[in-house]
Amino acid sequence: MKVTEGQRVIYTKTGTEGKVIRLHELDGKIWAELDTTGLLYEIGSLEPKVEREGSAKGPKKEAGGEDGNALTEIRDEGRPDGSGTVSGGG
Repeated sequence: MKVTEGQRVIYTKTGTEGKVIRLHELDGKIWAELDTTGLLYEIGSLEPKVEREGSAKGPKKEAGGEDGNALTEIRDEGRPDGSGTVSGGG
């Protein structure tokens, strides 16, 4: 597979997705820098990101409202989850 700048890709080992912002040649290998992490990935470990038909980016819609097209509301409740069911790396 040929990787090009501007292409959306997935790093197969971790599932990291991003857009190639720059290609680098180091020690005879070609590496792609991704916009999402700023890290370099060997191009042999990348696959093109295929957008599925019908998957649109942007707010999701759900039935409701007068016209049937109310936007899904997401809000911050302002309280941390102290249940012990959430963990973070770091």
